Amino acid sequence: SQTLDLSMNNFEGAIPEAIGDLSSLKYLNLMGNNLTEPIPSSLGKSDAMEVLILGNNQLQGELPASIGNLRKLQYIDLGSNKMTSTIPSSFENLESLKYLVLESNRFNGTVDVLESMKNLAVLVIRSNSFSGLLPDGFWNI
Repeated sequence: SQTLDLSMNNFEGAIPEAIGDLSSLKYLNLMGNNLTEPIPSSLGKSDAMEVLILGNNQLQGELPASIGNLRKLQYIDLGSNKMTSTIPSSFENLESLKYLVLESNRFNGTVDVLESMKNLAVLVIRSNSFSGLLPDGFWNI
């Protein structure tokens, strides 16, 4: 299946590790459920992925570095969860990314890695605990 949209339901628990076995998946939308636990690192094996929407859940823990393997990703929405950690340095590989929403989580650290995302058109990172200097590259968005 190339599209999987299970949004706006009452699914709960963890996102199954087997999600990474869906190698042809291009669009995954699990927004608006009651999903908890960290995002499984196996998601980084879905290298056809272009759209990843996991917002408005109860996801927690770290953002897996393996998401940086999804080089075709154009759209990520992880907003309104309970995720903690920094943005992994592997995100510098997401050169196709145009839309990144990390708002209303508990992310921290610097946002330097975002400077390498030359195609980024929309960046929403409000309501987190990011710190440090604003990268010069922000002003080229």
